[in-house]
Amino acid sequence: MRRYIVIWLVVILLVDMAAYGIMVSTGGSFIKSNVEYKKIYPCVDAYLETYYDEITGEHSIGPSKEYYDAEPSIHESQKHSVYIYYTEIIVILDILLAGVAVFLYIIFTNRNDRADVSLGCSFLFVLFLVGFGFFGFYYLHTITTPGEIIEVHYAAPIIYLYDEQEREATVKLDLNGELTCTYPKYNEETGWVVKTSADGVLTDANGRQYEYLYWEADLNTVPDFSKGFCVRGEDSAAFLEKALSDLGLSDTEANAFIMYWLPQLEENPYNIVTFQTETYENAAKLNVDPIPDTVVRVNMVFYGSDEYVELEEQDLTSMNPAISEREGFVLVEWGGAKLA
Repeated sequence: MRRYIVIWLVVILLVDMAAYGIMVSTGGSFIKSNVEYKKIYPCVDAYLETYYDEITGEHSIGPSKEYYDAEPSIHESQKHSVYIYYTEIIVILDILLAGVAVFLYIIFTNRNDRADVSLGCSFLFVLFLVGFGFFGFYYLHTITTPGEIIEVHYAAPIIYLYDEQEREATVKLDLNGELTCTYPKYNEETGWVVKTSADGVLTDANGRQYEYLYWEADLNTVPDFSKGFCVRGEDSAAFLEKALSDLGLSDTEANAFIMYWLPQLEENPYNIVTFQTETYENAAKLNVDPIPDTVVRVNMVFYGSDEYVELEEQDLTSMNPAISEREGFVLVEWGGAKLA
């Protein structure tokens, strides 16, 4: 009986070591391709397959034929790619087989035989290392799937303040990240302290006037691509004119937004565009004194694509007050981020 148990342990060990060796040798390529693919297509991972290029010897992850043939209604994001799914199965089987083998070894071997005990402990230790290796590989995959917090550079968020009366206002940023640029210079303790006016001109303590407050930052956030738009690069201007109007920006504010982002949008065949709400507001809070009567915040996150991607469209009209609904002390902010 001991002979068969030892053979069983050896077989399990050899299979595990072979599988683990294959995973280690190809793991870097899989992880790299998985990360790069999800940077380009963060909302399209429902039908992924792994591919092997016999010429280059590299592995890659890409959409299967079923993805292109599928109806838009079944384009639902799944938690794991195909490769991660099978890795999970291997981990579970590895633990079960190793556990049963060790359990039977303890029951049927002669514990007084030091050689047998030593051999059993050795197998147990090696199996633990192999199982630990599987978990390590699985962890590397799970931390690179969509939905994880990543650092995103938010460029050109600018803040307009319109007030029916002239008074001092303080604007403080509460960011989950670090500021990279501000103008006028942001004071970490006091924030921006300016005098407001009805036409939106802001005046600092030195009498210098500004049209708006400008800041950029690297924020730790989770971009939400569950809904959005796929827009041809050449149609970006017309798309933004309509979208920004629905989001409550005036023509002047929208023009400034478009002139900043249009060159980057038009250079791509397609753009996957989404306007962030809670995910952005949780990472970039504004503390304003006095509290504004009307707040309009527009934050666009996008990435370029070589092909069309089907998305459920956002309802933009419900995100912010319309221009006609602005009243009292009004704060308007727009900005965005381009994902690599």
